[in-house]
Amino acid sequence: MSAFRLLAVVIVAIAALPATPDVAHACAMCFSGPEESRKAFFVTAAFLTLLPLGMVAGATAWLRGKAREAEAGEDPDHADSAAG
Repeated sequence: MSAFRLLAVVIVAIAALPATPDVAHACAMCFSGPEESRKAFFVTAAFLTLLPLGMVAGATAWLRGKAREAEAGEDPDHADSAAG
């Protein structure tokens, strides 16, 4: 496929997007269902978005703490045995 033909296909596809908004609303419950269902979908989507971000933030904080302990020369796993 030539670059010109590929560009033409992309331009036509982008130009056709505004004509297809109803196709994008594939789930009838998400947009026209009862208010309670829409709220549940919103809360679930927010939870599923924030959960992995929180997990990454938690893992980063834990690793940062371990790195600070290593830089300080402390070994928290063996600190009790050295003191006693």
